[in-house]
Amino acid sequence: MVAALKSWKSRHPVLFELSISILLGILIELALLSFQPPTLLVVRRVADDTADRMIRLAERTTDRLTASPAFTFIDIDDTTWTDWGWPLVTPRGKIEALLERVARSEPLAILLDVDLAFPGDADQEATLRRFLATYDPAAPQLLLVRSLIDDPGAALPVPRPTPYDEAVKGKANILFTSPLFERDGDGNVRRWRLFAEACAQDKPLVIPSMHLAAAMIARQAIHGAPPGDPAPALDRMRTGLAPFLPANCSGHEAEREGVIDDWPAAIPIAVAHDDVSKRVIYRVPWKTGAVGLGPMVESPTGGETQLVAVRPARLALAADGAAPLPGLKGRIVVIGGSFAGSGDWHDTPIGRMPGSLMIVNAVEALTQNGTPREPSPMEQITISLTIIVLASLLTSFLRPSVAAWALAFGIFVLMVVSISRFKSGVMLDLAVPAVGAVLHDLGEAVLKVVREVRAQGWRWILKPHEHSPAIVAGAGHSDIHADIQHDVGSSAGEGGTK
Repeated sequence: MVAALKSWKSRHPVLFELSISILLGILIELALLSFQPPTLLVVRRVADDTADRMIRLAERTTDRLTASPAFTFIDIDDTTWTDWGWPLVTPRGKIEALLERVARSEPLAILLDVDLAFPGDADQEATLRRFLATYDPAAPQLLLVRSLIDDPGAALPVPRPTPYDEAVKGKANILFTSPLFERDGDGNVRRWRLFAEACAQDKPLVIPSMHLAAAMIARQAIHGAPPGDPAPALDRMRTGLAPFLPANCSGHEAEREGVIDDWPAAIPIAVAHDDVSKRVIYRVPWKTGAVGLGPMVESPTGGETQLVAVRPARLALAADGAAPLPGLKGRIVVIGGSFAGSGDWHDTPIGRMPGSLMIVNAVEALTQNGTPREPSPMEQITISLTIIVLASLLTSFLRPSVAAWALAFGIFVLMVVSISRFKSGVMLDLAVPAVGAVLHDLGEAVLKVVREVRAQGWRWILKPHEHSPAIVAGAGHSDIHADIQHDVGSSAGEGGTK
């Protein structure tokens, strides 16, 4: 077998090198897969970088969405905050006035992205408490923020109480939710949390995220209830979350996996262990001063509208208090703040944005696509083999620097070709083949160095100087001839990479 391989190499050196290169790439790919790539830091970084580029490309090439809710962001901006006198906490009287006017305007749902746990003016708290206690059962679904306290001595956090817990108890259309996302080591928020685990009075809890609850409402409004299951959207959400309730308060549940919402069947909301199930496909970047953000969607009242309409809170409060606010019917209304001192600004793959807009992006992504899905195994194998063969061909016939740029361009073309599937929620993970290509090039470089050391011996450690008389004089004619022969042989064997 060795003799046959040597004969083949001497007769077809380029084909031999190419075959070895492809085999090396396949072995690296199998090794990466066997080590569970998401746990490898370098693979995770490549995956994040690739997905970030895909998200930015998708955002820039999307001008219209179908089957998407429309949003209105009631924004407590810098001017509004200044007019209110820079209070330490959002004035509860202002919150009550905004909620009252928005609720009368027939929105699909109201998301109050303000933490009500912190104490404010006692009279204003009493006003907001009365409003919540008398909130009409027929009024739109109201989602409030439930923050958590991390107790160092406990396995699970504790829900932070608010002055309004008793007022909303038993109300089916008021729900406390979690606003938490996951921040990566580089400071970017790339992934959502569909729910949060907590422990209250020695009883484990599962608190749904605000974006999950809002997406359930929006999905049912757009697609209708599942056949034979007319239950309200949030009741179905509670049923879907039940299997994820921790058995006790001693720690997080392990090895959990399942589906929270399987309607529509093509875009389920599922919980899995890998990162792809939690990634937010952002579509709406923040633009200070803009009155509309994101692509066009179908308006609930007919025609088209931008995905997010932005209204300063001060203008909403200045409107006629006896009349509903115009333009809110059928939309998801988010009340939050973008003022600089809010402490609720976050870095994302498409730029810095207030937390309220992150929630909008997460709601839209869950409604439109469910949780991101991986391509089929056959597609993943085909993509990996394509990149391996491409990397092998490029490194066999091009200089290393040119091959690296050509491979990067090839991966970019693959991203462009697959962008339509990415927009539909299919998360193409190029991390493993991309890292495999890098390791493949590294392996090729190591083999090249080994060949040079074998041919040049100890002289390999010396830096070559083409016009240095000392080195030429010190090397015998036979040595120079051998080096020339080595260079020519290596050039032919590597397809001209030298």
